[in-house]
Amino acid sequence: MALSDILAGHSFTQGMPPGLIKKLFELAREVSLEPDTVVFRSGEESKDFYLVVSGSLSVELSTPVYAINIQTLAAGDAFGWSALLRDSAHFQVRARERSLVLCLDGQRLVEACRQDPRLGAEIYRRLAEVVATRLRATELRLLEFCGFLNHQSSRRPPKPTAR
Repeated sequence: MALSDILAGHSFTQGMPPGLIKKLFELAREVSLEPDTVVFRSGEESKDFYLVVSGSLSVELSTPVYAINIQTLAAGDAFGWSALLRDSAHFQVRARERSLVLCLDGQRLVEACRQDPRLGAEIYRRLAEVVATRLRATELRLLEFCGFLNHQSSRRPPKPTAR
């Protein structure tokens, strides 16, 4: 499948006008990840924004001794949102299995959003949904660790709804 088709079919870009998807296409490249590949570590500057095409990745809270899985990402998910903000990565992301991701250069994407306010509005609205989902996953894991939830109830957090 062509990169443009993969990008247009990804859940992050669903409903986005074709002209805006074309702008994203100019910033995207495919990256294959082998199992246990660390995409970025906690505290490292995240330079790229990623869309998961296939496989699965683990968003982890990493310590020198162990890593805690906060959320498992699969096809249709996105990560690396801190590349679009002035912040470093707070979580580690690691491939759980062979995975394919689309990688968008964060700095170039921020600049494209500045130049095209429509693109910026679309990207940052969708980015807010990604951040809200990650926050909910973190909250559920914390509740689980405190003994308020069992593991089965915290597998995949629901997508946030507008209030």
